[in-house]
Amino acid sequence: MIISVHATNDVTLDDAQNFRAFKIVVAIPEASLEEARVALAGLATLPDRDTAWVSADALRQWRGVKDDADWQKGFDAMIEKAKPHGWIDEANKAIKAHVEWA
Repeated sequence: MIISVHATNDVTLDDAQNFRAFKIVVAIPEASLEEARVALAGLATLPDRDTAWVSADALRQWRGVKDDADWQKGFDAMIEKAKPHGWIDEANKAIKAHVEWA
């Protein structure tokens, strides 16, 4: 699953059925951390350039997957597999993601 931040500041959910990979790709050449933070507001927080905490609730409500019961089950399974690795912030209902920059 890839959350892509495009040069237009649009954010898309790509490869949504891939629950084995999870990352954010900022495809804005020479983007600043602050630009990425603004584009991802309400979806993810970026404490630094390498790490994001993505809201599980926001992902669940994404158009195209929010009414897909199979996707929701796959997402639940992904979260359960990630817990033992410290990739889930249960207090904030967030999932840790690696950030790649264009």
